[in-house]
Amino acid sequence: MLNKAKIRKVCIDDFAIKKRAKYGTVMIDIESRKIVDILESRDYEDVKNWLETFPNIELVSRDGSIVYKKAVEDAHPGAIQINDRFHILKNLTDYFKQLIKRNFNKKVEVEKLETIKPEEILVLKEKYKYDTKWDLICRVKQLRSLKYTINDICKILGIGNKTVITYFKIPYEDKQKYDKVTNAKAKEMDTVNRKQGLINKAKELKDKGTSIRKIAEEMSLDRKTVKKYLEFNGCWEHGSKGLKRQSILDNYKEIIKQMHISGENSNEIYINIKKQGYKGSDSLIRKFITTLRNEIMEDNEIINIDYVHRKDLISLLYRPLEKVENITATQLDKLLKKYENLKLVFDTLEKFKQILFGKDNTQLKHWIQKCKTLNIRELNSFIKGITRDIDAVNNAILYKYSNGLAEGKINKIKFIKRIMYGRCSFQTLKDRVLSLENN
Repeated sequence: MLNKAKIRKVCIDDFAIKKRAKYGTVMIDIESRKIVDILESRDYEDVKNWLETFPNIELVSRDGSIVYKKAVEDAHPGAIQINDRFHILKNLTDYFKQLIKRNFNKKVEVEKLETIKPEEILVLKEKYKYDTKWDLICRVKQLRSLKYTINDICKILGIGNKTVITYFKIPYEDKQKYDKVTNAKAKEMDTVNRKQGLINKAKELKDKGTSIRKIAEEMSLDRKTVKKYLEFNGCWEHGSKGLKRQSILDNYKEIIKQMHISGENSNEIYINIKKQGYKGSDSLIRKFITTLRNEIMEDNEIINIDYVHRKDLISLLYRPLEKVENITATQLDKLLKKYENLKLVFDTLEKFKQILFGKDNTQLKHWIQKCKTLNIRELNSFIKGITRDIDAVNNAILYKYSNGLAEGKINKIKFIKRIMYGRCSFQTLKDRVLSLENN
């Protein structure tokens, strides 16, 4: 029989009884490291009454739940409450994740690498310079009127002989038939115009004094989306524009480039790189060679861009640099020098980690005051959360206790629950768990 009077130091946490429907609360004795009891609720009144049945609780480690905070305060006013360090740090990193997503596209430029003269690599196909087919047709007609041969036009524009002849024969009266943007371009333009229209409408309503809540209701948008629209400056552009998916060809692109420059055809290139471990098709190589001329041109020079993916920057919030494969220390150093807001994120996070694990809570107040002066939306939300539970956050810095025990025990409860296939009642689950703990 459990002696509730002996329970003094505990950690409590919630767990899902039924997925996204019902939650319970588990209590673990920190000294014996065993589950003490399980409650089929995480509501304030139920948790408060449950805690009152344990008369001598002196210390409670928990997450940042305000329900648990108030229940512990009312059930045991003198008990020390400790906010779990893992949950505090995860909240901050999640907010910084939102900040990075808001400020950076999926592809983040590091620097422009050395320039290469076009004649040293490839001639840019002029056909890529025209938005519509009609512009290209007009260029064919212009070159023919200047007495260029069909073969010369083919080399300049990167199109076939039959195409040049066909384009030259098209009458000017057919302009409307060919003067159209591609379906992909039209779709992109429609999306841009629609998004820009929503942004402009939101700003107009705000200028009229309409609250964010009212704007969200009128435009059928989430309030967070409205806030983003109101903070947005400039023309809208999709965050993933220009981003290319990773390809099996990525590790061989430089080799293919050099081999193509030296005059080898696609079949010879395919045979050579297949010996080096390439497992893709030859058609992928031909496609890459075709699009190779689509390089970024500035002052008649081809510019190579070094970039990192946004997801790798986000990974650095949770893991050290040596465990993130796709970004180097040199790249990170250049990014921090180039983007002040990114440097601010990592500096602020590192300083908070030092405070959280440094056993000196006197620095926390100064950190909060400094962050308030930055007036960053995500950081303000985090500060608001820890300020309303500041005593428990200070105790998290001073005391060694955490909710690590609870996380491990909850995994055990979930495992038992899966074995039971959800067929049994909560009481049966509780009895089973406590029986295993006591034995």
